[in-house]
This record gives sequence, structure tokens and C-alpha cells, in this order.
Amino acid sequence: MRSKESTRGAGAPKERHTLHLVLREGFQRHRVVITMNDRKIYQAADVTTDAGAARADAREVNSRSRTAHLVVSVTPGNLAAAFDVDIVERPYVAISLIGEATVAFETSAAPFR
Repeated sequence: MRSKESTRGAGAPKERHTLHLVLREGFQRHRVVITMNDRKIYQAADVTTDAGAARADAREVNSRSRTAHLVVSVTPGNLAAAFDVDIVERPYVAISLIGEATVAFETSAAPFR
């Protein structure tokens, strides 16, 4: 009796995409949690924007999915926001806090300066 070889996944390259995440303006000793496609990719306390660098933190995250559903939670302020992005088309994502109650997302095909 001959056994059938499984070809599932054999020889097919697994796509990997990199999301370049930057926390930018408005963070002042905040606790930040970010999930991507229901997977926690960032968690930090005392996140504070460096005025000279105009950024608070950065992270690169690999994904097998072309699209990312990002959910951001920020305290104090109990802010929450969600956003979908095509990682292939716009792999650079910046998150800022504006005023007292707005989480802003910005995407780009090129790195932020």
C-alpha cells in the first residue's frame, strides 16, 4: 500500500510582513497596550514622548497576514481605538495622543522622519 505524501505547505513560502510601529506625540507617563489581529504586540507603562525626538517608542512586528487590525488602549484617560491597515501597502504606522481624548493613527509607505 502506497502512502500519499502531504503537499500542504510543502514548497510554498510563508509570507511575512513587517509592521513598523511608532508611538509619537502626546504620551505623558501613559500605560499603553496594543494588539494586532488579537495578539498583544506592545505593552508598556510610563510611556512618555521625548520632545527632542518627537517619539515615545517604536517596535517592529512580523505578521503572516497582509492586513492588521490594531487595537490601542491607553490609560489614564481610558482611551481606546481600533484601526485596520494594509501592511504591504503602508507598513509604517504612527500613533499619537491628541488633546485629552483622541488616539490618532497615521500610516505611510515610507519611514516617518
